[in-house]
This record gives sequence, C-alpha cells and structure tokens, in this order.
Amino acid sequence: MSAPRFRRISSIVVACVVIVLALVSVIQCAPAAPAQPTQAPAAPTAAPAQPTALPPTTAPEPTAEKATLRVWWWGETEAPGLEKWLQESGDLYKKDHPNVDFEFNLLSGEAMYPSFLAAAGAGNPPDLQVLWGGVLGLEQAWNGNIRPISDFWTEDELKHIYCATRAEGAWDGKQWLIPLYMDAWLMTYNKDVFTKSGLDPENPPQTWPEFVAALEKIKAAGFTPFAFGIKDGYFGAWWPSLLGTHKYDTITDLHKAVIGEEKLTDDKHAYWWGLWKELLDKKLTNDDANSITLAEAGDMFLQGNVGVVMQVQPVITNYARQMGKDKVGVMVPPKAGDGKLGFLLPVPGVDLASPTKAAHPKEAADFLRFLNTPERINAQYKQSGAISPNDQLDPAVVTLPTDQLIVKWVKERPGPTYNWNYPGDFETALYEIGQALVSGSLTAEQAAQRYEEAAQKWRQNNPQAVENFKKWVANPLVCE
Repeated sequence: MSAPRFRRISSIVVACVVIVLALVSVIQCAPAAPAQPTQAPAAPTAAPAQPTALPPTTAPEPTAEKATLRVWWWGETEAPGLEKWLQESGDLYKKDHPNVDFEFNLLSGEAMYPSFLAAAGAGNPPDLQVLWGGVLGLEQAWNGNIRPISDFWTEDELKHIYCATRAEGAWDGKQWLIPLYMDAWLMTYNKDVFTKSGLDPENPPQTWPEFVAALEKIKAAGFTPFAFGIKDGYFGAWWPSLLGTHKYDTITDLHKAVIGEEKLTDDKHAYWWGLWKELLDKKLTNDDANSITLAEAGDMFLQGNVGVVMQVQPVITNYARQMGKDKVGVMVPPKAGDGKLGFLLPVPGVDLASPTKAAHPKEAADFLRFLNTPERINAQYKQSGAISPNDQLDPAVVTLPTDQLIVKWVKERPGPTYNWNYPGDFETALYEIGQALVSGSLTAEQAAQRYEEAAQKWRQNNPQAVENFKKWVANPLVCE
C-alpha cells in the first residue's frame, strides 16, 4: 500500500506557527522542547521574508564526548524495512564511534514540517531532519534553518550523488540536502492485464497516442485501464510531475511561469490538463477517483484488475515483491511533447538536512557520510527496496527486473521533478483544481486559468519569496 506522502500548509498557517512560538518564548524562560509529530499539513507554502545566506561553517573538531544524534526521518510507508536499516546503520556506526548514541524519530508526512519548524523555532532541532527536495527543502536554507552539508563533505564525496537528484538540493554554490533515498516517479503496469488485452508486456507504449490506444484495449478487455485517487488531492500534483515537462527544453521554462515571465495558460504549460481530460472523457480511468485516495488506488492495482497506475520506485518494488516480479512492469511516462525534457525519468530524493542550531553537526554529517558508503546503500536496497541515487550502488544487488530498468534509466535519462520546482502554494492549488477537473466542474482550459490565477496570487502576496526563488534558479547546479 502506498501511503499519502504530504500536504503543504498555507502561508497563514506558517505565520501562526511563528506567532505561537514567539508567545511561548515570552512566557517561558527556557526554550521549548521539540514538538512531537502531529497530524498536520506538511510543508510551508512560501519562502520566508528575507533570504539568509549562511556564512561558511567551521566544522568542530572530533570529540570523544558523549553525543546523542537525533534523527527525524520519514519513508517507512514507501520503503518498508527502512526503519530496520536505519537502526542497523546506527548500531554499526557506534562500533567505531562508541561515544555516539542515536534517537530515531519516525515522522508522519503530515508532521514533517510542523514538527521541524516548532523545534527550530525553539532552538532545539534534531541533528538530521528529513525534508522534501527542491523549493520545499531549500526554503529552510533561505530562512536560516539549515546549514550546508558541503561545509562538512568534500566535492569528491558529493559527486557520487547523481547530479539530477543533487541539483534539487543545491543553492548559492552549496549543497544543502542529501538524499536518504531516491523517489523516482514512474508508471507501473500489470503484465498479465497487458497480455490479456492483446498488448506486448515487454514493450509498453512510449508516446501519448500509443498510451491512449493501449488503455482503450485494456478497457475493451474488461479491466480498469488507468487507476488513480484524488480524494486527498495529491494526484493533482502527481499528474504534472510525470507529464508536465514534455514541452520544456529545460526546467527553466517552468521557472519562467512561476515568476510571471510566462503564463500557465500558455500551451507548453497547460497541455497536460488536456491529456488528463482526454482520459476522463474517454472513460479510461476508474469512475470513483474523487471518492478514493491515492493509496486506495494503489490497493486497486494490487488486486490485479488495473492496467496502469503512477507510483514511485520503492512502492513499485514492493508491488513486485507482493504480486511477483513477472507480473509487474515499469515504464517512463509516455512522451507527450517535443521538448527535450520529454520521455525522461524524474529522480527526486527524500532528503536529509543539517539544522543550523543542531547540537552535533559534525557528527551528524559524518553519520550521513556513513549512510552513503557502498555497504550501507547496498544494504538499504536489500532491506527496503529503496534505491540510493549514488553511483556507488552495486548493480549486482539490484535483482528485480523493474529496478534494473529503473537504475538504467536513472543513468541514461534522468530528469527534473515538476513539483520540486514550484512553491508549495502551487501544489495546494493543484489539489483543488484537479478535484474540480475530475468532477467535471472545470474544463481543461478553465483548470489552466485557475492555476494561473493561483500563481498570480502567490506572486502578489509573497514578493520576497519571488526574489528568493529567482536567486535559486539563477545559479543552478549544472549537470554535464
């Protein structure tokens, strides 16, 4: 089962968190303890008022003093076994560092950002904090809540991370985010359903017209062609994350629409609404999409009567382990445009960061380095199915055919992640607009217009956030 990943919080909620923390600091004489995970929306939607570039950090000298590293993380729902791997990694690390202990705190996706913001505001953050990549993680660099990992890691160490993934955690010439694991976005399909529908399970469709024709055959054979759930909103952002960049030559094309140089109603930014509407109009999807969640659509796939779903790599791996490796196939999203970013594989990371006010930054960075050793990244895959975006992964340990293909594609055709490249307010808007499109209350053109209006509102309400965003996109990490 695929658990819901995250929901962002509004700028108003972020402001309320700041106000509450300020009041607490007045009432109390000592900093508050870090907040416990709560069921709350997941991520701030606007960058803070002023970007703060942290000065170079002088790494503290190694110490034999006792240190308890607090690691706040997420990922067990996507990659079952990750918790055991992380605990084992801590135990192994302690053998050579007996002065170090660990406290691992598994967060829910909804609690990830509220818990961190509360702890950072109280001056008592964890030593390593899980964050989403791209804008959502880097906003915490802009407001001074995290320090650069590159203050502790060398460039030679950083180069082991695949550049497309690394680029979404780089800003101002420094590396702020290190992947805990890769969360590649793909389509997965049931090979038995393909065969029974007269399709070749070893040669899935590669273009949008071929994809639609395949779904029509699956429908004619009596199966659900394509399943998704949008009751929780998330699929509204998943769809463009797989199909929204196919008329772009670089991700800068999206950035231009974010900052208002282009409009999200322009064809190259809006065509994917029409693709989605085409599937709905031709009844090539489940008819209860507005009544089920993203996770429940994944459960439908496991039942064996669905042709295709969208998913992330660790979840697909667990599908293959549950259904059988011969029953599950993977495909890069079908090419739906003539841009250079078409038919590429988005390769975001679920990342770890070093909070600015953490008690043990040097030790935390060293433990993070340990997690990225060949032995640990190989063990991560074996125990959880999660693939590290690291060139030290031994291809021999990757035994599932689906994962072998994914590793090959990550090297040959990695691409940027659409929803790692816009502010959180955009995604919140996509949740609601997507639901309206599916319900039939909006046309594709009206959906694109509503999306553009949400972008205009964000720019009007967050002028400094626009400047922060411009600074990020003006100096990207260039992948050769």
